[in-house]
Amino acid sequence: MRKLLFAGLLGVSMLFAYNPLEGVKAQKQAALKIVGNSFVSVKELKNWMKNDKNFEIVDVREPAEWNAGQIDYIETINLPRGVLYAGVKSGALKPNKTYVLVCRTGHRALLAAATLKKWYKFKNVYVLKGGIKAWIKSGGVIVNKLNLGPLKVQLLEN
Repeated sequence: MRKLLFAGLLGVSMLFAYNPLEGVKAQKQAALKIVGNSFVSVKELKNWMKNDKNFEIVDVREPAEWNAGQIDYIETINLPRGVLYAGVKSGALKPNKTYVLVCRTGHRALLAAATLKKWYKFKNVYVLKGGIKAWIKSGGVIVNKLNLGPLKVQLLEN
């Protein structure tokens, strides 16, 4: 009975000792090692767009987020992080092209970039620093699937 009680108490204490944020931090640190300095600032991205650099924006957010608003650039696709494999296998993403990955804040884009670099050997993959939030904060234009035209959006702070 004592052994059973001890095992039960040990199990309960382990449950409460686990911090899921530690796993997220570890995941981010591992991705940063793979991606290295392959980040692009909003200013750099705007210059790439202005100077017609040959690249494509891959928005790795979910479809509902994408439909609410995406960066106004002709070569932009929505490919959620969870279906990157399908994008690579279908040929929607090609290892020899240059991509800028975007999400809300940059975290999912970082993980997606690490996946493309490590598992699929993509070389020219960049992450937009701060994600679409940074883009909007800088005054960048977004468009949406509601056909409302280009929008100027102001972020509301919590």
